[in-house]
Amino acid sequence: MNKLHSGNLYQRFGVQLLDDYSRAEDVPTIQKLEELITLAEDIGCVEALREKGHNTEYLLSKKRAAYIDLLGIKPTDHVLEIGSSMGQHTRLAARKCKRVSALEIVPLQALFSKIWCDEEGLDNVDVTSGDMSGRLPYEDSTFDVVICNYVLEWCAGRHQGSTKEFHREFLREIFRSLKSGGKLYLSTKNRFSIRYLLGSEDEHLGIRFGSALPRALQNMARRRADLGHPTGYLHSWNALEQLLRDVGFSQLERLLGFPDARYPDYLGPFSGFSRELLSEDIIQKVGKKNKLSMYLPSPIFQQTTNSLIFFAQKGL
Repeated sequence: MNKLHSGNLYQRFGVQLLDDYSRAEDVPTIQKLEELITLAEDIGCVEALREKGHNTEYLLSKKRAAYIDLLGIKPTDHVLEIGSSMGQHTRLAARKCKRVSALEIVPLQALFSKIWCDEEGLDNVDVTSGDMSGRLPYEDSTFDVVICNYVLEWCAGRHQGSTKEFHREFLREIFRSLKSGGKLYLSTKNRFSIRYLLGSEDEHLGIRFGSALPRALQNMARRRADLGHPTGYLHSWNALEQLLRDVGFSQLERLLGFPDARYPDYLGPFSGFSRELLSEDIIQKVGKKNKLSMYLPSPIFQQTTNSLIFFAQKGL
């Protein structure tokens, strides 16, 4: 399917390719995405995802999209979604606002997302592929809402310098692109989550306890195991809040996603959460470590959640 790499199909669907899009996907991944796009044009995106068995729970789960209803998106808003993946949430945001600009680093995923939006008659979506550099291709004060949902931890995976500084500059770019009074929804993984503290393997570092270890020990363990460059970088609640304040955000609200922000059975203020909100069936499914976390003293529970979620507002 060389036509996908020739640029013709991107032009046809109006997907803009920047110079800093990802070229790191392996051949099987590229082939699978190409086949998926071809099938989607024939039978539709949802049916293509189901027929190919391509991350169907991840892409089609209503629970994963629960945060959209928390954003307070208005019909006049211009929304930026960073790391839009296959467009699974782009479509939902587009139904609530004036315009969505979707930014996705993997070109074929960006193309699929545009095809999906077009298929559903959403003509208020523009899709761009790029941003490996962390520089957003948008003018100052463009957006009312920015969505960065489980993206921050991955976005410096190919960066060889200081990841913390990369994140700082990336958040500064988000701040720059927001209008005065605009809001950022940011969710990511917690460095000190209960999972890592109790010895689960950190998928970004490939070692047990992973990001919960002091940085020097992380680096030592990875060098000994010859694991190469980490695929991600995690923050604690306090460290991420400080980064957000450093780039200019002054109004910050912490939210809880339990058991995590990806598939939350509860999503909202910490003050609104209690064990009694969850059915016995849900409690049985959340796993031993998450079950244990519910019985921790409130201050410890709040610091060891699996996800960090912030609403951050740019001051007027």
